Amino acid sequence: MPTDDDSLQRLAALEKKVARLEQELTGARLSAQRAAVQRALMDERLLALERNRLFRLWNKIYRAAAGLYSRIGTGDRYGGLSDLRTPGDYERSVNREQHDLEAEDHCGSMARWRSQPLISVLLKDDGAGSADSLRSVFAQCYPHWELCLSTQLKSTLRAEIESAPENTGKRIVENPTAEYRLVLHAGDRLSPHALYFYAQALQQDDSLAMVYADEDCIDTDGRRSSPMFKPGWSPELLQSTMYLGRAVLYRGDHLNRPWDFARQLAQQNLPVHHVPRVLYHRAASTPLEITFSYTAPSDGHLGIIICSRQARQLRECLQAIRKTAAISIDLIVVHHLDTGTGEELRQCVEQFGGTWIPYRGAFDFARMNNLAAAKATAPFLLFLNDDVIVQQPGWDTALTATLARAEIGIAGAILQYPTGAIQHAGVVTGMGDAAGHCGRFQMSSELWPWLRMTRDVTAVTGAMLGIRSDLFHRLGGFDEAFPVNYNDVDLCLRVRQAGLRVVCLNLGEVVHRESQTRIGGTRHDEREALYKRWHDVLARPDEFYSPHLAPTERIALNSELPGRNPLQDLV
Repeated sequence: MPTDDDSLQRLAALEKKVARLEQELTGARLSAQRAAVQRALMDERLLALERNRLFRLWNKIYRAAAGLYSRIGTGDRYGGLSDLRTPGDYERSVNREQHDLEAEDHCGSMARWRSQPLISVLLKDDGAGSADSLRSVFAQCYPHWELCLSTQLKSTLRAEIESAPENTGKRIVENPTAEYRLVLHAGDRLSPHALYFYAQALQQDDSLAMVYADEDCIDTDGRRSSPMFKPGWSPELLQSTMYLGRAVLYRGDHLNRPWDFARQLAQQNLPVHHVPRVLYHRAASTPLEITFSYTAPSDGHLGIIICSRQARQLRECLQAIRKTAAISIDLIVVHHLDTGTGEELRQCVEQFGGTWIPYRGAFDFARMNNLAAAKATAPFLLFLNDDVIVQQPGWDTALTATLARAEIGIAGAILQYPTGAIQHAGVVTGMGDAAGHCGRFQMSSELWPWLRMTRDVTAVTGAMLGIRSDLFHRLGGFDEAFPVNYNDVDLCLRVRQAGLRVVCLNLGEVVHRESQTRIGGTRHDEREALYKRWHDVLARPDEFYSPHLAPTERIALNSELPGRNPLQDLV
């Protein structure tokens, strides 16, 4: 039985332990406080640097030089330097991919699947090379397939069929019986793992109406080139081009009208899945078939909200709007006052029939725009930087007609620098330290040919962001936890969380003289808040951007494994 002395000794030891823990906790708190102070000091230093006139002048020179450098690439208006610097770049990527695939246990994975669906492959005899196509089917690691051949083609390929592995010939039929079907054009080849990954996608959702994958070209010696990486399911992109290509698994008999069928899926909101792997190899490169569908005219009423500090810049922006707009416009300008009364800018706003709202204090994009939106009465809102210049008629009707569609939550625009180089063509999450503009400073991209096309995206920049007024207010507007950065990304992610789509529109030439009047800023607390709120989104690849591409604004092949997101280590 313990004595009083023993109890006192244990109590004393416990008190020492508590005192030590309190000391460590105090030290940890002090360390956290010191870290917070250091972050705040770093933010202030960065802000001071970004506000420095020489730094801002250097930024202007750099942006102009970068755009000019890209444009010189081919001399073409939307030309530019190739993303593939040497043929070996893609070859190395292919070798890494093949090495990783060979290391995977496909048989073990298939044994755990809930189903192993039969897939019909229809070999289309529309050119030479049918034997190569046939052998690529025989080489599939997924065993549950049937090959559909016409009687004539079966006779032509008799020698290859007879030399195939045992029992392969029993899988050759004239008419497809499987629910899911894929067309293989003569001369084209399937990756040995193609049907495996298609079937794997069906494990996630057996109601899929279509599964599509990436593709590239292959020569007679088996060398691969010209990859066509694709975004996730984008009904908007489908309006201008059949971006799905040939690597498509269809449910049912829709093989003779793939584009019409795909558009039908978009209209009916049926499930479609993208496999971000190169599973189909074309015998020759085929130019993209592009058509431009113009949005129906809109008689909408648009409220334009602009935050500004300079009357000259604002006047140029408003003159462009007056010259090109065809619908009714309500203008609200929030004047960020540094000093004085802002009389010149107020007179400019009144000259254009707008409402002037003075605002004093630190620059706060979210709060300033929320103040203006509270006064707006138009059914559609457009948040616009005063350094954005619209140059062609039709942008306003296309924007409001898009926003009028119930399934669309936010519509942004492709913006370019005065040189013609891309400034914004959609925001990609997981790029840079949180989110970035794919293709910035580039004229075009061989690896991402969708850069200048209207398409679905995860987010768009607040420099030109349209939304229905009722939706904006229902979601609580811009979150003022993001006063300078990421308020646009956060709003777009909340819109998508609500089940609505975000699109980036090609509205003709829209010039963005980035940060001409807005003071730049990089704040740690805003990045931290974004990571905390959207860690699940930031930790996985952006579905509308290819994991085969590097998570950098300059479009290039990913040197890491496709699908790896560097932000996974941070969140």
